[in-house]
Amino acid sequence: MSGGARAWQILPRLLPLLGQLRAAGRSAWADDLIAGIIMAVLLVPQSMAYAVLAGLPPEMGLYASITPPLAYALFGTSRVLGVGPVAVLALMVASALNDYSAGDRQLWLSGAVILAAEGGLFLSLLGAFRLGVLVNFISHPVLSGFTSGAAMLIITSQINHLLGIDLARGDVFETLQALISHFGELHVPTLTFGLVALIVLLAGRSPLRRLLQRVGMAARSAMLIVRTIPLVVVILATLAAALLNVESTYGLAVVGTVPARLPVPSLGFLSAPGWHALLPSAVLIALVGYVESVSLAKVLAARRRQKVDVNRELIALGLSNLAAAAAGTMPVAGGFSRSVVNFDVGARTQLAGIITAGLIGVVALFFTGWFYYLPDAVLAAIIVVAVAQLIDVAGARRVWAYDRADGAALAVTCVAVLGLGIELGLLMGIVLSLALYLWRTGHPHIVVVGRLPGTEHFRNVNRYVAQTNPRVLAVRIDESIYFANAAQVEDFITRHLAAAPDTQELLLVMAAVNYIDASGLEMLEHLEEGLAYAGIVLYLAEVKGPVQDRLRHTRLGQRVAERTYLTTGQAFDAFANAGRSKRLNGVDP
Repeated sequence: MSGGARAWQILPRLLPLLGQLRAAGRSAWADDLIAGIIMAVLLVPQSMAYAVLAGLPPEMGLYASITPPLAYALFGTSRVLGVGPVAVLALMVASALNDYSAGDRQLWLSGAVILAAEGGLFLSLLGAFRLGVLVNFISHPVLSGFTSGAAMLIITSQINHLLGIDLARGDVFETLQALISHFGELHVPTLTFGLVALIVLLAGRSPLRRLLQRVGMAARSAMLIVRTIPLVVVILATLAAALLNVESTYGLAVVGTVPARLPVPSLGFLSAPGWHALLPSAVLIALVGYVESVSLAKVLAARRRQKVDVNRELIALGLSNLAAAAAGTMPVAGGFSRSVVNFDVGARTQLAGIITAGLIGVVALFFTGWFYYLPDAVLAAIIVVAVAQLIDVAGARRVWAYDRADGAALAVTCVAVLGLGIELGLLMGIVLSLALYLWRTGHPHIVVVGRLPGTEHFRNVNRYVAQTNPRVLAVRIDESIYFANAAQVEDFITRHLAAAPDTQELLLVMAAVNYIDASGLEMLEHLEEGLAYAGIVLYLAEVKGPVQDRLRHTRLGQRVAERTYLTTGQAFDAFANAGRSKRLNGVDP
């Protein structure tokens, strides 16, 4: 094989975009062009709003939608994930920098860049060691509760911008209390712009889409029109504010001057202070961003029967955040709304993301002056409408109906985020979910089993009419045996042996045992020795290969090597044959 041919095979592995383009063909470029344009229309107002939510200048939101998507487009494995600033991360950034900066504006700005750099390095390191599985410790109920709580925090944080009331940043309860105290300071012009923007944005979602389809417009065309509503709102509100001169005449807060330039790559953040102080926050921000991004990427990929490599995604998102740091902007992740839009409008490859980044670059370079009179209240309305869909009440009800423990974890996380803040709330949720895992696995499902008549199936004797052998106690352990449940397993066995004094053989059915740790092994060894002293023989059945490989070199494994059966049926047949043999020889079995 020639060097060029080998390179063409290797490059798509290093740069998934090349493989995407080769698989999609040139026919997909038109779809990517349309998707890229629609994404840019959506992202211009949204990215500016999320930067403001993080307490940053609006241009930093534009920069976060230029360089990071380019990095992800080259290295990401999802074809439709839209990377850029997201609401939840913006709130986490603001929360982390609020305590860190102590009112110093320069520290706030440099701190945002450090958060992006540290998060990028952390994710890249996890990806290099293929540790994508570690992020699974944030369970879905905890993530759902965190997202819902964060969305409520975001909405309450925008009350001051929507009403024109100066409220100190705090938790939901502090904000509502302050709102009641200062409601008399309501600024009517600000409320007018904010309320009108909210009404138009909400009406421009499902109601307008249904109306357009009812009058005969194709579903895709209706969806494309609806997606332009935020930009239309921004343009009309800016024109109205400029014509009425609301800043000087009515005292309405506006965006002001936005520098017209592209982000200039720099490594100045490497020498900035704050790396040590911001590291815990950066890790949490990176983890949340990765989990949300990969969860969304998997769902969208499954709809097209495509695949997402979770470890490659770690590296891609890590590099995207490093690109954000080099561009002097905030942490980024895969955004829900932009990714779904990308999917709905038919993006076929990450070429759509490159087109989006290029168009936003054009806006940042030539059109930022147009946003001077954009009211802050309109940006706040865009944020509120975007994050309101993150409050998943229906999902919380389903989780609660299915599993009360998971439902409690979701509720506790949500309330903790609202009352204790973003970071402490998330940490409390993670600790609670791990505690629930330990509790569940520490109380494993263990049953006595018997054979269903005329079959080779063995089931719980308390659920089915099953045949048993009075000489044999067959116990199925439906969990790995480790330090948290070893005592529970031993207690179950000893209790049932005490209740069955005629038992001569104990059979442990281990089909569901994936792992036995040192504590579990020690328990089984002591159990086997005690049983032998009492005249009871220990047998094993359905031991999985990896478990058997580990047991083979232990004292227990060597002692029961000849007493291990491939199936429970073989073990029961052997016990029955042994009983018949003893009877033929005149021995009471």
